[in-house]
Formats: sequence, structure tokens, C-alpha cells
Amino acid sequence: MNKPIRVRFAPSPTGFLHVGGVRTALFNYLFAKANGGKFILRLEDTDRERFVEEGVMQIIESLDWLGLRPDEGVWLEELEGEHGPYVQSKRLNHYSSYANDMIKSGQAYYSRTSPEQLEALKAEAVLAKRPFVYNYAMEPDFGSDSDTKGLPIRLKVPEGSTNWTDEVRGSFDTKNVLIDDFIIIKADGYPTYNFANVIDDHLMNISHVIRGDEFISSTAKHALLYDMLGLSRPAWVHLPPILGPDGTKKLSKRDGDVNVLDYKAKGYLPEALLNFLSQLGWNDGTTQEIFSPEELIAKFSIERIQKSPAVFDAQRLDWMNGEYLRNKLTEEEFIEHIKPYIPAGWLEDPDYFKSVLRLDRDRIKRLDEAKYIMEIFFETPIIDKQLLHKKDDASTVAGWIAKTIAALEGNQFTHDSIEATLREIAAEMKVGAGQYFYVLRVALTGRTEAPGLFDIFSTLGRDESLKRLKAVI
Repeated sequence: MNKPIRVRFAPSPTGFLHVGGVRTALFNYLFAKANGGKFILRLEDTDRERFVEEGVMQIIESLDWLGLRPDEGVWLEELEGEHGPYVQSKRLNHYSSYANDMIKSGQAYYSRTSPEQLEALKAEAVLAKRPFVYNYAMEPDFGSDSDTKGLPIRLKVPEGSTNWTDEVRGSFDTKNVLIDDFIIIKADGYPTYNFANVIDDHLMNISHVIRGDEFISSTAKHALLYDMLGLSRPAWVHLPPILGPDGTKKLSKRDGDVNVLDYKAKGYLPEALLNFLSQLGWNDGTTQEIFSPEELIAKFSIERIQKSPAVFDAQRLDWMNGEYLRNKLTEEEFIEHIKPYIPAGWLEDPDYFKSVLRLDRDRIKRLDEAKYIMEIFFETPIIDKQLLHKKDDASTVAGWIAKTIAALEGNQFTHDSIEATLREIAAEMKVGAGQYFYVLRVALTGRTEAPGLFDIFSTLGRDESLKRLKAVI
């Protein structure tokens, strides 16, 4: 294919953009940038019954947050381009023009079958145990009635078969007798998806249609339309499905296919989310896992897109986000990112905050975890007595803590001096270090999971540490 690379992401704003849609947008974006092409954002809003006004802005905000800015199309202000408007509801004249030409040529017709008649025909097919495929022969005899106002327009599917090729999956061959005379213009005057996307892709000079595998079953209809209209087909690329963590069913909202901006709210970095999604159905043939945006563009190719389904592993996403938080942000950048997720008062002593952050940074995988992970250094914990006494009875535990307080009163309170003192106490009491340190960790933090015990003591400082231990006694 020699024509310039032009790809489009064409979501339908019948709801909010989810991660599956972002994966599609990302692959289109990477392919365009890797080949010096254009990435276009088009809104397919012809399903007026399910149209969600807020969905339009959510799509734009999501792509903007992720850095997937189109070269042409819908944006906060429509981006310059020769093929607009880029919203289908503003392009009705194009669809009616093509549909009228097809009626005149006998390739399409006004359908007079009522909804009740259509249901009766479907029921008849069910009783006969045969697939229901609507065709022109099922149209009722309307005599001399020539009023076509409010009637849908159907494509008159010809005999034969329709062949088309997917750049990833190979060739498909569909017998036309299995393709129904599908509606191209609805009774309300709006086009169906099957018709509008073909007309728009042609008029916008789209070279490659990269989309989810759910459209494979419709592609024979699209290929047939291109042929009947005498138009040049684009190259079709269907991406593998994204499965939930168990690998048996398609990703659902419960598993992570949620409003993309929810990931922003939870504290995922856009670079980490894109890096993760880029590897759902594509790899560069190496074991590399972390890519810069420039590397993704340089390495991306259709040939490396996989046929097999990809599994959405939320734990891997968390790991990858943690890698970005630890290794891609400076300390000051990390603090700026974390500010919306923590109480402002924690930043009153910048030096203390940084000492806590250095201790906890490796444990934070999402920014919304930061408050819980760090709060043991800023708020007096509530101690669960059952947790505290899990290793021994109350009087014994109280004795251990009392010995600790007495020993640490004059300690230099450095990491090493604290460790030496506590290990000496454990040996003196003939108590296992793990058992003893467990009690001290719970007494200081109220938790069993926390940074290293000696780091906790040295970061809290002598006064706060001893204050907490005395309060427990």
C-alpha cells in the first residue's frame, strides 16, 4: 500500500472511554508516529438513543492525559484538517448522498417491513431452525405506494462471496447469502455504523483501520460496501481481545475495564498505563518490559501484533507503575505528584517528609496508596491489643516494651545503634528476635507490615518512638 499512512480512532460516545478503547487508540497512534503518518480522532455519534453528552469530553480528557493527541479531528477545539467535520452527526449530507446514489443504481432500497413483520419473520426462522438472514425477497408488496418518508434504507446484497484480508489474521471468505440486507440509513435519517464508517474512512483517506476484534464479524459487510461503491479498501488490522485475570473471559469493569480517568484518580502515571497497554497484544520480540514513548514508536509494527488474546494483569500494572514512580521521577517530581493524595500538613516539615518518603517510596505502587503507607509516621496509630499480644501474653509483652524504653533512653538513636541495642535485649531475654521485633513493630505502628524496624525508630526519632511505646504500656 503506497498511499500515505492515515489512521483513526473513532469511539462512539455512548459511555465513557475504557482501557480497551485506549489500547486501540494507542496502537493507532504508535503506528502513525512510527510511519510518519497522521492520527485522527473521529466521533461516531449516530446512535442518538444511547448518546452520552459527557462521554465526548471524557474521551478528549482521557486522551489528553495520556498524551495521545491527534493530528486531526475532534479536540478541545477542532484540529485543522481537510476532511472535517470529524463528528458523524455533522456529516449526514455525505451519507444521504451515497445512499441515494445506491438507491438510484439499484444497490439499495427503502425497506417497508414493519418491526412487527420483522419479528414474525425471525420467529419463523427460529421454528424452522435456520439462521435468519433478511433479503429483498422478504419485502412486503406495497403496490403503488411511493411515500418513502421515515423508511430505513437497506443494502441489496448481491450474489457471490466477499473476500477480505486482515493484516494479522490472514484471509476471510464470506458467502454473501449469509450477509443480510443490512440497514445503511435508519428511519431517523442517521446512518448505521456499518455504513458511516465506510463512507468516512474513504472520504478521510484512511489507509489502515486498526480496531478491536469484535468488528471482525462486520468486516465482510464493510468490504462488500467498498466494492459495491467502487472504492479502494483500507488495510484492516484487528487487535486481539483483552481477557480478565483468569484468562477465560473478556475483560470486564470488575477486572479493570473502567473509565480511564479512574486510573488517573488512583495515581497511575500515564506513561506507565500506556507502557502496560502497549504490551497487551504486541511485543518487540525481546524481554524488555519498560519502554520510553520514543522506544515504543521506534519499535512498533503491525507484524509484531499477536493473534492470541492478551491477559489484563492488574498486579503487573501496579508493578510497572511502581517502577515508573521509583525510577522515572525525581524526588521533587514525586512530591508534586503525591501532593493531591496526602494531607497538606504532612509537608510542613519538608526534611522530615523527605526522610519518610525515602523510606516508603519503594513500597508505593500507586499514588493513592501513599497516605496509608506513610501515615504511621504522621499520625499516632491505634493499637489492636489482640495483634500486639499475638506472640505472647500481655504482662510479658509489657515487660519487653519497658526494657526497650529503658535501654533506648540514652541511645544515640541511629539505625545501627538501635539495632545493636535491640538485638542485645533479645539475647539477654532469650527471646527470638523475630518474636520480639514483631511486638515492637506493632507497638510503634499498629501494623505487622511496615518498613524495617530500625528505620522506623530512627525516622520517628527518640521522643516520638518512646512516647508511643509508653502509651502502649
